[in-house]
Amino acid sequence: MTWLTPLFGGIVLAAVVPPLLALYFLRLRRTRRVIPSTLLWKRSVEDLRANAPFQRLRPTLLLLLQLLLLALLAVALMQPRFDGGERRDGRTVLLIDNSASMNVLDGDDAGTQSRLQFAKASAIERIEALHGGGVFSGSAAEIMVVAFNDVAEIRTPFTDSRQAAIAAVEGIEPTDGRSVIGGGLQLARAFLTVIDPDSQTGPVAAPAALELWSDGRITDLGDQVLRAGETIDYHRVGSMETENIGIASIAAQRPYDALGQIQVFVAIENPTAARRSVDLQLSVNGAVRSITARKVEIPASQEKPGLGQVAGRKQFSFAPFDQERDAIIEVLVLGEDGQPIDNVAALIVPPAKRLRVAVVDAESFVLRSILEGMNLKSLDLLDLAEYEQLAERGGLDAYDVIVLDDAAVKAMPPGRYLSFGRTPPIEGVTEFGNMATGVIVRRSSEDHPILRYVNLDELYISSMHKVTTGPGVTTLVESGDGALVVAIDRGPVQMIHVTFDPLDSNWPYLRSFVNFVPNAVEYLGGLGEALATTGIAPGEPIVTRLPDQAKEIRIRLPDGSEESVETGDPSNLAWGPVRRTGLYELSWEEPGTSDRRQRVFAVNQLDATERRIDAAESIDFSVDVIGGSAAKAGGTRWQDFWPWILGVALALMILEWWIWQRQSAAG
Repeated sequence: MTWLTPLFGGIVLAAVVPPLLALYFLRLRRTRRVIPSTLLWKRSVEDLRANAPFQRLRPTLLLLLQLLLLALLAVALMQPRFDGGERRDGRTVLLIDNSASMNVLDGDDAGTQSRLQFAKASAIERIEALHGGGVFSGSAAEIMVVAFNDVAEIRTPFTDSRQAAIAAVEGIEPTDGRSVIGGGLQLARAFLTVIDPDSQTGPVAAPAALELWSDGRITDLGDQVLRAGETIDYHRVGSMETENIGIASIAAQRPYDALGQIQVFVAIENPTAARRSVDLQLSVNGAVRSITARKVEIPASQEKPGLGQVAGRKQFSFAPFDQERDAIIEVLVLGEDGQPIDNVAALIVPPAKRLRVAVVDAESFVLRSILEGMNLKSLDLLDLAEYEQLAERGGLDAYDVIVLDDAAVKAMPPGRYLSFGRTPPIEGVTEFGNMATGVIVRRSSEDHPILRYVNLDELYISSMHKVTTGPGVTTLVESGDGALVVAIDRGPVQMIHVTFDPLDSNWPYLRSFVNFVPNAVEYLGGLGEALATTGIAPGEPIVTRLPDQAKEIRIRLPDGSEESVETGDPSNLAWGPVRRTGLYELSWEEPGTSDRRQRVFAVNQLDATERRIDAAESIDFSVDVIGGSAAKAGGTRWQDFWPWILGVALALMILEWWIWQRQSAAG
């Protein structure tokens, strides 16, 4: 039992009991009367005897009840409490880590409570202890609650309300972000400099006491310094033995010898001291494509001079598979460990871009028909004069791809070109000799994206331009008389050139021509863009460009819930920051269409610090090392005992009054 104000209760008891006893010793002042006898005045004699000074005090029930009542009131004023804990005057800042590693389920011994849940329970118990003062013990503690992950959030500024502080802690939500404490320290110090930003009151002379609930795996600890007078208590949350491995990176590229396919690469890191073996799974659009034939061995972490403990790392590449448009590629580490969210990583292969295309000097009806049948954003037909005017004033930048249909152009500004027939005026391709006749295909690079599903075995060319090629020019289709199709890379100028006019061949009548033209246009239109987006990290916003007329924009979160997205400019949309990992689906409507269009974004947690989930025994600031003690929750909180004493005292007061009334009536 703890007595909060024992001196105050003792003083009250010493000041009240003696006067009460004195009242029983005092003699009543009465008028003197002469009477013949006192035999008939027995009660008067007894009264006279009781009020005679210096006579032995005779105990009565009323006196005992009154003394007991005063004693109970004095004890109540001493404010006894059970398991009260200590009280701290001044200000206290509670810093609660709600980063990804705080979602690990080892907060309690049973493994059923996350670290964050346990930290919140422990912090609430600490608030109860800090507010352990009684009615007569001075002002209540002032507490500020700050939650931090990638960003810090003030849950409540300094408040002396226990309920407000507890509600602030209970409202902290889990995230999958990194643990960065610098912002939380800056916010706390700012409120210490200016207590009330609205009224600009301050500053405070003494710094606040800082109390931290975390597993100690904080990214920017080495950049932080405690200021003069600052103290920090580290309440360690989580087990120091919990192990984890996770995906450190994911990427995709086209193999050099199979440009029509995608190959996925992942790196797995093991921050533990034991070697690990795992299986990896590759899925495309939710369908499993591949599982490793044998387990992937990941080395253990090692201590390296100057670098500290370095996680073991293993890189792995899946077998290439045919490229898909608008695909979601996911890699999963099979098995269970302490941190599930870094066992999966996704990247998005975007759909084909809607292109703006211009055709110059269009002579082939078949070529124009194929382009009109594609899902293009726009298709413009230009003659030579219009082309030259646009080239002169820079107007060709508006087009993603320019198709030259045997057009005798004089200049080729930066852009992407698909050329048929006449040799373009570009370095690296030089025409020589007379036209070749009766040409057939000898060899083709079938793995190149523009030649997917393009069979040239039946192609016959009546005449073609013979050219020589230089550096930066790759021959994709070749005949006995020279190159038939070449890819030209001149930095800002990218071109696919066909050395014959399709009208001088049977190609317009073959299915291969119908496949070749869209392949070439889409390939050129996608040059310079990433094959796949590797996703964003928790704490970052989703930034994208939607059509100007997009409306009814909504986003579906990984948990299946939907939110409306309000923006004044769909072409420059930003939403977030995102807090949880997974797939986010952005959808919208466009005028004139009945179906909603969609775009998917992957959010991956690939941070090395969050991958290490064994709780740190101490936290190391740049110059200070703070030892940690295991956080506690679930113990007995403050129990006030004095209200019950006041209740008993009130009952005694009623009883004493009732007895006095009975005695008075009997007399």
